[in-house]
Amino acid sequence: MDRSFSVGSRLRALRKERDLTQRELAGQAGVSSNAISLIERGQISPSVATLHNLATALNVKMSYFFDEDVQTDILHIRASERSVLESRGVMIESIGKRLHGQELEPFFISLAPESKSGDRHVIHSGHEFVYCVRGTVEYEIDAKVYVLNEGDLLLFEAELPHHWRNPTEETVELLLVLQTPGGSNDSIRRHFSSYPSLPHVG
Repeated sequence: MDRSFSVGSRLRALRKERDLTQRELAGQAGVSSNAISLIERGQISPSVATLHNLATALNVKMSYFFDEDVQTDILHIRASERSVLESRGVMIESIGKRLHGQELEPFFISLAPESKSGDRHVIHSGHEFVYCVRGTVEYEIDAKVYVLNEGDLLLFEAELPHHWRNPTEETVELLLVLQTPGGSNDSIRRHFSSYPSLPHVG
């Protein structure tokens, strides 16, 4: 089963929905307009940091780029059904779709040797939970490095600048859970059904 996922068409639709040019979005996201053009045409995949910056600039959660927003009360997602985005040695699997009032965005991350989340620090609202499933990963939070080995975890205020990398020659697997305060978007969905991205607004 091909589980690869392209964000290009969704990025283009969302950018047009926001009535933004590629140059305008590039300025807001801190990336080049050429990079946005290449992503929209499916010629490159964004890094984790670029994807986060685009999501922030467009005011959506990262999960918008992975799967449809399906409201339900119970989620049972098989391993073969998870949406996957791969870029530069980093594989991101979106675990959660949507529960009513959901404030957690879970992801399964696989890091190839020497790969990282990106060159720029990430800052966002809420909390961030990290559980190291396999291998060793370095998390830098507010200029301090935390080394996580298998079974170790981190929980921190996500407004602190942070990023992570795999400093080893082995593949690393992480469970990453982002808190999204005020995650219920039911009223937005009901009032703006013609704007499919709005239920993902963070």
